[in-house]
Amino acid sequence: MRKGRGRYFVWRAAEWLVTAFANRSMQVKLLIVFLALVCLPLVVISYASSLSYTHSIKANTTAYSTEITSKMLLKIDDYVTDLYNMSAMPLYNDDFLDYLSNADQSLEKVNFIDLYIRNLNKIKPDTVSVYVFDNFGNVYFNVKTGGERANLDKAKAEWGRIAAQADGRPALVSTQEVSTDNNSYYAFSVIRELKQTKDMSPIGFIVFDTNITAINRQIQDFDQVTKGETVLVDDDNKVVFDSDREQITQDLSGSESVRKATGSEGSFPISLNGKDYICTYAKSALTNWKMFVYIPMADVTRQATVTRNATLITTVIFVTAALLIAIAISYALTRPLSRIKALMQEVQAGRLDVSFNQKYRDEVGMLGRHFNLMVNRIRDLLEEVKRTQTRKKEAEFAALQSQINPHFIYNTLEMIRMRAELNDDEEVADMTFTLGKLLRYGVNHEEQRTTVARELEHLSHYMMLQNQRFSNRYAFVTDVPQRCLEAECVKLMLQPIVENALYHAFKDRLTGGMIRVAAREEGEELVFAVADDGCGMDEAALKKLREHLGGIRGHAAPGRGIGLRNVHERIKLQYGETYGLAVESREGEGTTITVRLPLKLPYEGEEVAIC
Repeated sequence: MRKGRGRYFVWRAAEWLVTAFANRSMQVKLLIVFLALVCLPLVVISYASSLSYTHSIKANTTAYSTEITSKMLLKIDDYVTDLYNMSAMPLYNDDFLDYLSNADQSLEKVNFIDLYIRNLNKIKPDTVSVYVFDNFGNVYFNVKTGGERANLDKAKAEWGRIAAQADGRPALVSTQEVSTDNNSYYAFSVIRELKQTKDMSPIGFIVFDTNITAINRQIQDFDQVTKGETVLVDDDNKVVFDSDREQITQDLSGSESVRKATGSEGSFPISLNGKDYICTYAKSALTNWKMFVYIPMADVTRQATVTRNATLITTVIFVTAALLIAIAISYALTRPLSRIKALMQEVQAGRLDVSFNQKYRDEVGMLGRHFNLMVNRIRDLLEEVKRTQTRKKEAEFAALQSQINPHFIYNTLEMIRMRAELNDDEEVADMTFTLGKLLRYGVNHEEQRTTVARELEHLSHYMMLQNQRFSNRYAFVTDVPQRCLEAECVKLMLQPIVENALYHAFKDRLTGGMIRVAAREEGEELVFAVADDGCGMDEAALKKLREHLGGIRGHAAPGRGIGLRNVHERIKLQYGETYGLAVESREGEGTTITVRLPLKLPYEGEEVAIC
């Protein structure tokens, strides 16, 4: 139900939009189309390009940062590895091991060990101090600046425990704050238990304290490039180093970054203190330390933002310019149409003395040209209607005058017929009666169509009078099926054709001739053939007669074809251009005139009167 209702509302909304668009002016439609096809795609493409560029910058920065983070962590691993190697160097000095395993505290022993650890402390610039402890409670150390640790006794016990657990392997102690008599600093330590090479018995341990400046030296250039912050945590999630020196030694186990950094390396977006960052991280396989690099999103997208703003400004400029051009073009295109519309309204109001000024031959110019032709044609038609109305009134007056003549003739013929019957002249009475029927059939102008039966009856009356006049010179034969008698035809259609045959086909023959009228159905058409066996026509006369029927010639041969053309034009007027008369004739063999009509029979139940 909801889906059907939703589709209905969508369909109604689409229909409303189409209707609203269709009802707008042409200028507004052009602007809408321009905005839809040019401006809107341009804005969408610009915005999509900006988003794509920003996404690409983020992706590239993330990939680059992740790669650099791994490399930076490898550098720190290399530094720690060097410290591991330094812690193993005493194991390769037999004199050092012998002195350390001996409880004697001779001056030679002390000087040797002090010199040896002083040299070890010089290898790396960031090692602050080196401590060596033996199994006899003695400690030997070398401190570059600031003095020894204030908590050395406490640290000794912890270091000894760590060294014993490592069992000769190097151990890494996370960053811790180191206090001395003069200052304090942060350092991480590398511890290794020292064993006698002869029997691998433990004889003490060595400790290197390294200032976190060693890590800072590796990272500070990277932070300058990323404009961000770097945090290094140990495997207990305590901060070994951070760029701001604000979180060192803090526990970050509950931080969002630590929770999200579940793999060996990766990246994720994060928000800290109301600012958005891209965080990349990597984990060291050597130390199990994790390095987090926080890159401010604003710095990452700064160039993309500048590019986006420049693109949008450029797009707005181009769209504005294009829109102004579109308005000018649409106005130029629609102004002639508006002019034609205004002219049409004036024509509708009755003013026909208007004209469109055609300047160009484009579609609008051709429309204006045809508009001018239409207005001229309307003026001509109105003048013709005026003339026709004038002629119609004259014709009505003439018809009013002529109405006296038929009634007078009918009454006169009836009086002659009655006088002939009183005088027992049946022939004159019949002729007068037949002539009256002919006149009544032909003079009734209200009916333009009749049936074939009535038309044949009228034709038989006409032939009866002609035979009485010419002593039965003409044989008249009809061959019309009963079904065709009910069909419709034009009134006074056959009689002019037969009359034309009587006056032209047999004018030079003393013995008369035969006229045959036949009808047949051809599909949806009714075809009459009026044939005579008269003198016929030669090719030249036949051509002239056909041209006369087709309207090519104004007149046919003298005295021939006037009635035929009248019948031909009346048929076309009643039924269309595909119907009418066709003439076939050969000199000396007679003439056949074919009449083609649409076959129109009365509806079922309609009665046809046959007189």
